[in-house]
Amino acid sequence: MEWRGMKMTAVLIGAGNVASSLGPALEKCGAVEIKQVYSRNKANADELASKLRNAEGLNDLSAIVRDADIYIMSVTDDAIARIVPHLPVNDSVWMHTSGGIGMDALSRLSNNVGVLYPLQTFTKGVDIDFSKVPFFIEGSNDEARRVISTLAGSLSPKVVSAGSDQRLKLHSAAVFACNFVNHMWAIADEILREAGTDLSVLKPLIDETVRKLSDMSPRDAQTGPARRGDKDVMERHKAVLDPMRREQYEYLSEMISQYYQNERN
Repeated sequence: MEWRGMKMTAVLIGAGNVASSLGPALEKCGAVEIKQVYSRNKANADELASKLRNAEGLNDLSAIVRDADIYIMSVTDDAIARIVPHLPVNDSVWMHTSGGIGMDALSRLSNNVGVLYPLQTFTKGVDIDFSKVPFFIEGSNDEARRVISTLAGSLSPKVVSAGSDQRLKLHSAAVFACNFVNHMWAIADEILREAGTDLSVLKPLIDETVRKLSDMSPRDAQTGPARRGDKDVMERHKAVLDPMRREQYEYLSEMISQYYQNERN
């Protein structure tokens, strides 16, 4: 990708999980040259900058250059509103990577704004195969859409235009599919440790549960006592759980039971 006859220069605002994966990937594929990395924590900015070709780490918003071609804001949703008033105003393309915030959050910075949202879970130090990650993008005009689409396309063949309302639904679905499910695994791990083992004994079960989704819908893949309406088994489970876990078990079992109530009648 070239911008005005040259490789695009970029500023990366944020040095967390998403930025730490996205920044190096964009440089590796040749899409951009990142000049600066900002983080409130200078050590985090320096750490990410050290993984880039020629980037400077900084923790002073006033030191952000005004003449980069693109600015990628990859910070927490609540930080966007806090940071934006302190950023330079120019004609560059500004984007954020949030699934839950509209592109209008950046509108005071430029006429060319948008969203570059990778629908994936990110953890520092864990490599991501971006070719398998769907990107949902939005732009305020043709130029912004062109630049953002090209950035996303340099990493993945799965690039889809999506407005703010659609992205918010996608993001909420991702919370159900990833964050909530992961918390269930954390609870399972605690219960297993009380029984003298750990989550490793459930990994074949977890792997098969995920594998089934390639062949059937989650609704059809559901098994267990709550779907069957097996109250005796559920009561025995609750008897060995502490009060908080028992309440969680009852709530989730009731959700599942009601979901499949018609097929049992």
